[in-house]
Amino acid sequence: MLLKATPINLEGVAAVISNKIVPVEEYCAGLASPKKLRKIIAGTGFESLSIAENDVCCSDMCFQAAEHLFNEGGFDRDSIGALIFVSQSPDYRNPATAYILQKRLNLGSDLIAFDIGLGCSGFVYGLYVASSMLNNLGDRKVMLFCGDVGNWRHKKPTNLSSAVLFGDVGACAIVSRKQSDEEILFNIHSYGDRWHYLFSEDGGTRLIKQKALNSFDFEGTANGTNSHMDGMKVMEFTLFESADNIKELIVASGLDKNDIGAYLFHQPQKLLIDDMAERLGLDSEKVIANAQNIGNGSSASIPLLLTEIGSAWSERPNKKVLMSGFGVGLSVASVIMDLDNTVCLETKHYERSDV
Repeated sequence: MLLKATPINLEGVAAVISNKIVPVEEYCAGLASPKKLRKIIAGTGFESLSIAENDVCCSDMCFQAAEHLFNEGGFDRDSIGALIFVSQSPDYRNPATAYILQKRLNLGSDLIAFDIGLGCSGFVYGLYVASSMLNNLGDRKVMLFCGDVGNWRHKKPTNLSSAVLFGDVGACAIVSRKQSDEEILFNIHSYGDRWHYLFSEDGGTRLIKQKALNSFDFEGTANGTNSHMDGMKVMEFTLFESADNIKELIVASGLDKNDIGAYLFHQPQKLLIDDMAERLGLDSEKVIANAQNIGNGSSASIPLLLTEIGSAWSERPNKKVLMSGFGVGLSVASVIMDLDNTVCLETKHYERSDV
C-alpha cells in the first residue's frame, strides 16, 4: 500500500549495544563444527554478536540511547509530545514499556505513550505512525524507541539458526514535523497468511491455552527455545515481496534508483542483502552493511546502520535514503526521505547502572 504522509525530519538517532561482544565461533561453539561455523559466518556477515547480560532489557538500552540524545545530542526533554516503543521484548505483559521509559526519563504527563509489537519492519512502521501523529502535536516531537533483546540469553544457545544471527540492541530516534508542502511516500505490505514462517510462542496466551487443553506440563517451556523460522520461506519473501515493495516505491516516487544516496535495509544477514541488492540492480557501495560485530538488531537494525556511521554521516554528499524493514509478520515497510540534518550519534556500549 502506497501511502502519502506528513513530511518528517529524523532529527537525531542513537543506539546502544551490549558491553559484551562475543565472537560467533565462541558463542556457538559445540552447535556445529568450526569449519561449518566459518562458512555460516561468511554467509551471514556477522562475526560477533551483541549479547546482553541476563538482567538487561531492551528498554534499558533504549533508555541509555535516549539519555545520549538529551545529553550529547542537545535535544530538549520538554519538546517530546509522544513516546512510541517498538519491540517484541517488552518489560512486562502490561503496562506498555513506553510508560516505564516515560518515568525513567523524567518526562511530564502531558504526552502520548504506547507500544507497538513489531520486529524487523518496526522502525519504518514507527516513522509512519509518528508522521500520522505530528499534525496534532503542534511543535512537539515523537521519541521513537526500537530494538529487541533475546529472552534466551540466560541459557547456552541450542538453536544454531537463530544463535548465529541475533544481536541485542536498543535505539532511540527523535522525529519532528518538517516544514514543507512536499509529502513523503511510504510503501507498506502485510502478509498475515505467512505469519507461521517466523514466530515465537513464548510470552503470549496461545501456547498456555494449548498446554492447558492438552494437559501438557507447561513448566519450563518459556525458555526462548520455542521460536520457529522457515528459513527458505523467509528468504524467498525477502528476495521477492520485499524487493518488489522497494521497486514499487522507487517507481511511485518518480526517482531513479541512482538518485538515492544510501539504501538502509534491515540486516537479516549479508548474503541475503547482497542478493536482494543485485536483484534490484543497486550500486553495492550505496547499500550500507556495517553490523558485522553486532548482529541482526531486529527493529533497531536501520537506526543502527546510521549510528555505526556516526558523525561521518554529515559528510555524505547525498543524504536522500531509502529505508526498508522486512520480516516477522510477515511484513515489509519502506520509505524514501531526506536525512540532511540528522544528528547520528556514535553507537554506545551499555553501561551498568542501578537505575
